[in-house]
Amino acid sequence: MASSDWEEVKRLAADFKRAQLTSSSQRLSERNCVEILSKLIEEKQIEVIYSLDGKEYVTPSQLFKEIRDELIVHGGRVNLVDLQQTIGIELSQIETKAAEIVRSDQSVSLVLGQLIDDSYLDHLAEEINEQLQENGQVTIPALTQSLDLPADFLSEAIESRIGRLINGEIDPYDRDVIFTQAFVERNTAKVRGVFSAITRPTSVQSILNKYKFPEKLFYSVLEKLVNSGRLNGDIIGGRQDKASYVPEIFSKTQNNWVDSFYKQNGYLEYDTLSRLGVTDPKGYIKRRFKAEKFIHLKAASIGKILQDQVDATIDEAVRTSSWVDVMVSLVQHTSKEWREGEGRKAQLN
Repeated sequence: MASSDWEEVKRLAADFKRAQLTSSSQRLSERNCVEILSKLIEEKQIEVIYSLDGKEYVTPSQLFKEIRDELIVHGGRVNLVDLQQTIGIELSQIETKAAEIVRSDQSVSLVLGQLIDDSYLDHLAEEINEQLQENGQVTIPALTQSLDLPADFLSEAIESRIGRLINGEIDPYDRDVIFTQAFVERNTAKVRGVFSAITRPTSVQSILNKYKFPEKLFYSVLEKLVNSGRLNGDIIGGRQDKASYVPEIFSKTQNNWVDSFYKQNGYLEYDTLSRLGVTDPKGYIKRRFKAEKFIHLKAASIGKILQDQVDATIDEAVRTSSWVDVMVSLVQHTSKEWREGEGRKAQLN
């Protein structure tokens, strides 16, 4: 910048300052003020941001302050698009200043084009707590939909306020669900009461539908009761729709009958086990008799006792150079259906 130009800028600035301090009759005209500002802007002595209509200026620091003020006025949550209309500045300029605010203040976040501060989140936590105490549970997906906020952001905000502003606990099996302890205890007592009365294998889904338990809590409570031994039974199938609860009293009766039948006959038929409520007969036999060496056929599993009897009959026939009909050896030990099916197939093989 030439020395003469700089002197001109200083003279205009001094005139402008004096004009502001003098009486109205001696102040500069609006035109002169505009010329002075234009000169200062042209020489980059001051930085300004133009309004949308181009008739007004605002300094970056003033824009920063106005955005902060609007954030307070709106209760700690304001949309940047709304700020454009309120302040009258281009959206790109507002976005730039909003990013500066977030960088300079850890209590403010920029989420989906909105500035959100901790005061809003604290107030939100108090509202969520009221809803939680009234209903006993709240879910992140439901809150996300009603509040129009991302699930991850909302989850983090809620988790940091659990025990401080929110009196509840997060389901360890599903972190999208928050319960009150009283709600958990009430439902635990109900689940325990219902399942304690069950004496036969029962579909877990049917119980859930009949008693209208909250699904997410229901499975975690049921698993906890079974694993802790407060319910004497087993859940077959985990959390699948086809999962079943098998009470211990039924399992004992079932196992005693199977053990007795096998001890007397040396084989187990799949149809019979199915009628007893065994959903996977072959798998059940393998688990129940791990030390036994079974021959697993299509309709039945043949145990070591019956195998030894047949082997002994065959050995005797070989020793005496005679022959034997294996089916005759099985007649007294197996059912008609098995003999006519798998038994005959085994003989042919």
